[in-house]
Amino acid sequence: MWVTKRMHVTIEHVFERIVVGDFVSLYFDETFNDALSKELKLGRHLVRFDQSDKRIVRHVCYEPAREAGHAIDHAYGSSAASFVEELDYDRATRRGTWRTVPNKWADRVRNAGTIEFAAAGPSTRRRVEADVKIKAFGFGGIVERMVVAEIEKNYAATTAFTRAWLARAPH
Repeated sequence: MWVTKRMHVTIEHVFERIVVGDFVSLYFDETFNDALSKELKLGRHLVRFDQSDKRIVRHVCYEPAREAGHAIDHAYGSSAASFVEELDYDRATRRGTWRTVPNKWADRVRNAGTIEFAAAGPSTRRRVEADVKIKAFGFGGIVERMVVAEIEKNYAATTAFTRAWLARAPH
C-alpha cells in the first residue's frame, strides 16, 4: 500500500537593523550565497539567474556533503544526493514561491513553499512556509520527518551565518 504523507512547517526569523530592500539584495548576492554554502557544507552550482524589475528567477543545484553511514546512504548508496532549488521571487510583493527537485525519487517527494520578507521596524522578518509530501511504501513518515528536520536545521544555521555576516558588515 502506498501512503502519501504531508507535513507543513513555518520558519520565521527577524534580522536586526537591515531594511527589507537591503536584505533582499543580500539574499540574492552570489558572494554571500557562496560563503553560506561553504558554511553549510553544500556543494552549490548556480544553474539559472534571471532578473527584471518585477521578478527574480533563480535555480541552484545543491549537493550536500554527508558523513559515511548517514541514513540517506541506505537509499542512495554511493550516488550523491542532490537537489535543484527553483525560486520565483516577485519584487513587488516581496514573496517568492520555491520548490526543490531531488535527483532521486522526484515523482515521490515534493518539497515546496513560499518565502516572504517584511519590514519589522528597522529590521527584516523572513518567513518561510514549506510543505513536504512523501509518497512511499511503509516509510514515508520517516523520510518526511528527516526532510523537515533538515529544513529546520539548515534555516537555523543560515540564520546564525546571516547574523554573523551582518555583524561584520560595515555600517
